[in-house]
Amino acid sequence: MMELLYCKRDVVKKLNDYVEVHPPVILFKSGNLYPVHIDVNHNWIATDEEGRDHMVAERAKNISDDYWFQFHFEVRT
Repeated sequence: MMELLYCKRDVVKKLNDYVEVHPPVILFKSGNLYPVHIDVNHNWIATDEEGRDHMVAERAKNISDDYWFQFHFEVRT
């Protein structure tokens, strides 16, 4: 299943939960749409600005159940 995501706020690359890379690298830009699909383990994978895959929701049958996802994105149909 393929969906489109609307990015509500920039998502920047981080080395871990607290450390961002310098200079900042924006993976997903606010206002842009991105394709996302679900894998067999219910992980939602989106393709970033550089064409690389990133998990945007983990172990969620419904992507909107993931808090981190809700903060950064919304599903567009």
